[in-house]
Amino acid sequence: MSVVDCHTHNAAPQPRAVVCVSPAGFDPLPGQLYSVGIHPWDPGEATEENFSRLEAAAMLPQVVAVGEAGIDSLRGGPMFRQMLAFRRQIEISEKACKPLVIHDVRAHDTVAGLRRDYSPRQPWIIHGFRGKPSVARMMTGASADIYFSFGEKFNPDTLRTVPPERVLAETDCSALAIEEIIASLSAAAGRDMLPVVEENTRRVFRLD
Repeated sequence: MSVVDCHTHNAAPQPRAVVCVSPAGFDPLPGQLYSVGIHPWDPGEATEENFSRLEAAAMLPQVVAVGEAGIDSLRGGPMFRQMLAFRRQIEISEKACKPLVIHDVRAHDTVAGLRRDYSPRQPWIIHGFRGKPSVARMMTGASADIYFSFGEKFNPDTLRTVPPERVLAETDCSALAIEEIIASLSAAAGRDMLPVVEENTRRVFRLD
C-alpha cells in the first residue's frame, strides 16, 4: 500500500500517511512515517531542548520530513520568533537531508525569499495550499523544488496551474479520507491524480 497522504494530524497509525507531530514527547509507532517540527502557532515549543529533540528525531529513518514549520501572519507568536524558529528548522532540514513541510499563511513573499536566500538542497512542501494561481506561479518561479500539497479546501484554478509533478495531497485535520480528497483533485484537474500523487510522494520523501 503506497503512501499518498503527505501531511496529516490525525492520530497514528496511518499507513498511507506521513503523520505530523511535535518533537516534545515524540514516541514513534513501528512502521509509521512521520514529519516532526515546531509549528508557528506553538511558540512556547521553540526551546533549545525541543530543537535538540527535533535534530535527533530528524535523523531517524521513520522521520521522512521536518515540519510543519513556517510563518503565519494572522496567528502565532511574534514574527521575529516565528522567523527564528523557521530558519532553525530550515537548517535542520538541510542537515538531515529531509524535505521541509511549510505552514504559510499570508507569508508567500517571505517564504519565497527565504528559499532564494538559503538556496536549500531539500524540497519544500507548502502544505494546505489555497493560494491564487498568481501566487503558485510566483512560488514555482522561486525554485524548481517547491511542491504544493492540496487538501479538502483548495482553489481548482490553482491546482490546474501547478505543474502536475509538483502536486501532493493531504488530509491535514480533515475527517475526509485521503482517497476522497484525491478524487476531488481528480475531478478539478480533469484527470486521475492518484498515480500522480503516488509518484510525487514517493519521490519527494525518497520512499524507494
